[in-house]
Amino acid sequence: MLERLELENVGPAPEMALDLKRRMNLITGDNGLGKSFLLDVAWWALTRRWPRDLNPRLTSGYPARPTDMSRPAKLRFGLTTDAGNSMRFESMYSVQDQGWTGQPGRPMIPGLVIHAHADGGFSVWDPARNYWTNRGNIDVQDRLPGYAFSPQDVWTGLVVPVEGRPTKVCKGLLDGTSHRLFRIQPVDMKRESSGPGPPQLESCSHNGRRRGFRRAGRAAQPGLKAGPDFLEDSA
Repeated sequence: MLERLELENVGPAPEMALDLKRRMNLITGDNGLGKSFLLDVAWWALTRRWPRDLNPRLTSGYPARPTDMSRPAKLRFGLTTDAGNSMRFESMYSVQDQGWTGQPGRPMIPGLVIHAHADGGFSVWDPARNYWTNRGNIDVQDRLPGYAFSPQDVWTGLVVPVEGRPTKVCKGLLDGTSHRLFRIQPVDMKRESSGPGPPQLESCSHNGRRRGFRRAGRAAQPGLKAGPDFLEDSA
């Protein structure tokens, strides 16, 4: 788990240190003070990727940049591995490479990492799907480095380039669902009722499928029909 974050010349303050507890951590403050930024840094510390680098459609999760380009910028973090070992890492911003440098190799966190964004999107890093290896000091990324969903991707699915071709790697909430339209009209119970008490309903069907209910003794027409005595779904 992530235990500590330290920021120097990055973010809203010249220096910042954050110690994290094991079960739950609450970060509060006014808008624009850097709460979401801290979550982006925590995601990067655990996955080594910035969310927007994974998905340019995101409106958040941009890579962190030094506040003052003339001074060194550092990100430090500490974590505990699944074996119970405490690890410390430091990364410095390279102005020449326009990126953060540090120790190569896959992240040490063995568990699932989920980052919920304020705009309705979220990012997921799964060690079973997003790991990589290293050869010497070079990272070899032979799998997707993570999944970053924009709010639209949550509904329609996540499409990313795989071997140069757009590929849907995760379905959206709307994939495989059918939409049904029901139109209900008001019922004049005084006019429609033929006797005391509510009208008797019976199940009706069309082409072998049960479509809805009608008042006993009335015939139902196939297709989409919604009246005072019948409600059916033609889907």
